Amino acid sequence: MRLTGAVTQQDEEYYLQALALLGERSAPFGLISVIDINSGEVSPETRRAQALWFKRNRDHLARLCFGLVRVRPKIDPNQNDDNFVRAMPFPTQRIPQEDQAIPILVNCLEAHEQSSKQAEIS
Repeated sequence: MRLTGAVTQQDEEYYLQALALLGERSAPFGLISVIDINSGEVSPETRRAQALWFKRNRDHLARLCFGLVRVRPKIDPNQNDDNFVRAMPFPTQRIPQEDQAIPILVNCLEAHEQSSKQAEIS
């Protein structure tokens, strides 16, 4: 998912629609979320809608999402995001550059597959 540059209200609506589609998935998935918008943040309304969506879909995400890599070039890398990480029911990591995202998500997938195999054995 990507929001970059000058984000319009329509862009934010597409973002929320993309979240809704994730809530309908039945196969495991990983996410790369790139947010590099001029304002640094989405609107307060979109932030609220996003938070409600995550709350409603938490169990679904815990079952199917094997990881989230958040690319945030405009956020200070030393800024603490421990609360966000603890709130997510899957591995999540924030990074400043997109070129690092795929290897991180591959590691999340491998850990998920290993965990699934161990669960099958038990």
